[in-house]
Amino acid sequence: MSRFPKIIGLILAVLIVLSAVWYWEYYRIEPVPKPPLWGLSDPPVLDNLTWVKVGDVEIANTTTQAASRVYGDSLKQLKLLGYSINSGNWSNISCQWSLWVKAEKAYYLAYNGTHFLSIRGKPNDVINATEEHWLCGRPLDSSPIKSPTPEIILLRQTMYVANKLMENNISVGAGTWTGPMPDWYLSKMNFKVNVGDGVEVLMLLYSSEDQVKYAEYLMKKEDRGLHFLQGDAEDYRVLIALKGRKADVRKIEEILSGPSIR
Repeated sequence: MSRFPKIIGLILAVLIVLSAVWYWEYYRIEPVPKPPLWGLSDPPVLDNLTWVKVGDVEIANTTTQAASRVYGDSLKQLKLLGYSINSGNWSNISCQWSLWVKAEKAYYLAYNGTHFLSIRGKPNDVINATEEHWLCGRPLDSSPIKSPTPEIILLRQTMYVANKLMENNISVGAGTWTGPMPDWYLSKMNFKVNVGDGVEVLMLLYSSEDQVKYAEYLMKKEDRGLHFLQGDAEDYRVLIALKGRKADVRKIEEILSGPSIR
């Protein structure tokens, strides 16, 4: 009989350990590394250039054997940071220029052989500065390129999602997002879906998969009850966060998890 309490104690100890392991595995969130460009507003490839204040803009004018590489890397980073191309010319492989705009900031970039030039500031100020400082071409002499901004792209995706829900007899209305919010994104939209007790929907636009994964990780750390969907949004990626009762959220997931989000 004296062994019985020891056996019970051993069983309880094993159950406690197993419960702790289960709890750890269930609630543990795998860390996601912070993407290189997360939180930035300017392309870091241009950080090492010497910028000179000229009127209302800043100008970097330099000679380097890596001019074409700096130009190419700048274009990639501007795209990832949510800038949209406004105008440019790529007809000559050794002499190119382009103008990139994001809200109230713009970058004019150009290179000719080993000569690299960049102008940054407010869009109109940058365009005006190219009347005097330019390489290969100027925005004022070029037709604008109709490139949608991240805000326009996310608006299209939001309308697509809302229409898909309404096609399934679920109404959509204005609402606030009460869940956690990442500290960086290119654009955001939120609304409420009128199903059950209601589901809050947050849509965030990013330019790469690693940005989406990091944003989801940040939000999961704050609220493990959130559900997430992802999809393509033209050249970007959209992250959809759902907050509400499980049964209500599951219904929204079933509707939106069919064909991939456009």
